Amino acid sequence: MTTKERVKKEIDRMPNDLIEKVYKYITSLEAKKAGKKRIRTFNLKGQLDNVNVRERAYE
Repeated sequence: MTTKERVKKEIDRMPNDLIEKVYKYITSLEAKKAGKKRIRTFNLKGQLDNVNVRERAYE
């Protein structure tokens, strides 16, 4: 028996008010998205393509 089947059996045995709490908990887990968006880089074929821009700015 897999974990999913065991969870389904437990949910079938629960009273209705607890099922609502379980549903709210599960939906709250899905709402959170992890990770940052990656910043895209562009190769503009110019003088700043392979240069450390911060270092160059402080010169």
